[in-house]
Amino acid sequence: MKAFLGASVIALGLAGPIAVAQDGVGASTAATQDVIDRPTDDQLRRYAGAVKKVSAVAAEYQPQLQAATTEPERQAVRAEADRHMVAQVEADGMSVDEYNGISRAVQRDPELRKKVEYLVNQ
Repeated sequence: MKAFLGASVIALGLAGPIAVAQDGVGASTAATQDVIDRPTDDQLRRYAGAVKKVSAVAAEYQPQLQAATTEPERQAVRAEADRHMVAQVEADGMSVDEYNGISRAVQRDPELRKKVEYLVNQ
C-alpha cells in the first residue's frame, strides 16, 4: 500500500522520482532504482501528463506546508499531498515505479529531457 510519497519538483517543472514507503513496515524504502533507458513514445506522453499533474499538486500544497508550524502538521500535509500525487500518476496509466524509472532516465539523458520538456509544454 502506498502510504507516503515524497516528490520534489526539479528544474523546468519536471517532477523527480517519487519515494514510496510500505504502510505498516515502519521503514521508508525508495521505489525501484531501475532506469527505463528507452521509454516508448506512449510512456513519454503519459509521463509528461503525470509530470504536469504532480507539479500542480506540489504547487498546491506548498503554501500549506510552509504554513505548518509543527512537524506533525507538516507530516499530515505531506501525507495528503503524497496521496494526491500517487493518484495523479496512476490516473495517467502509470505505476509509481514506471514514473520513477522514466524520471531517472530523463535526469541522466539530456536529449530525453528535451523531448519530455517539449511534451510538457504542448
